[in-house]
Amino acid sequence: MTMVRTFGIDISSYSKDIDWTKVSSKLNPRFVFARACHMGEDQAQSYEDTRFVKDYWPALRQLKMPRGAYLFCHPKADAGESIKRFFSAYQPQAGDIVPTLDIEDIYDNDCGVPVKRRIEQIAKMVQLISSRISGQKPMIYTKVRVWNDLGNPKQFSDCPLWVLDYQATPTSPAVPVTWPKFAFWQYAENLKADGIGGDYDPDYFNGTEDTLGTYFIKQITPP
Repeated sequence: MTMVRTFGIDISSYSKDIDWTKVSSKLNPRFVFARACHMGEDQAQSYEDTRFVKDYWPALRQLKMPRGAYLFCHPKADAGESIKRFFSAYQPQAGDIVPTLDIEDIYDNDCGVPVKRRIEQIAKMVQLISSRISGQKPMIYTKVRVWNDLGNPKQFSDCPLWVLDYQATPTSPAVPVTWPKFAFWQYAENLKADGIGGDYDPDYFNGTEDTLGTYFIKQITPP
């Protein structure tokens, strides 16, 4: 059976200057994720993505492109401070793709933070974002190896999954056992394209463009 996939991209300040006219005509993404904030293990290493605030987010709004913001998380960062910094850069609106918590390799067992504390931190960030988007759950971006190191916690199974897998077959990524399916799939990284001054990562939505709205924010709860 042929799988239906919808193409999109994700970007950060590493993408540098973007000519959206060229990107729209050459790549024709149907959605875009953009990094809003990068958390380090302390305040000195944490920062808002200035291109997100000044360039990417306003441009995507002008294009009326389905867009989602993500937070690069750090296991040693305070959960409350992480979400406070995220929402200082990104103000969620109905119609956005639900926010994403980026849980990367830094969350594996080499990070020096006990598994229980890592899970508690993720759970707190999920709760804080969910309370801002009227009970909807944020997306989790991760991969099998990292989620295995976390013990495959099942309490996050109602968060949509954006899975990272570069070693997959052309039609199917490896998915952590916590989730029965994926919503989005980042299938490669650091690609070049006419109109993007730096790098971008390509993604697939696991469905048709018409069903992308399943993952849109429905309603905002004022802070």
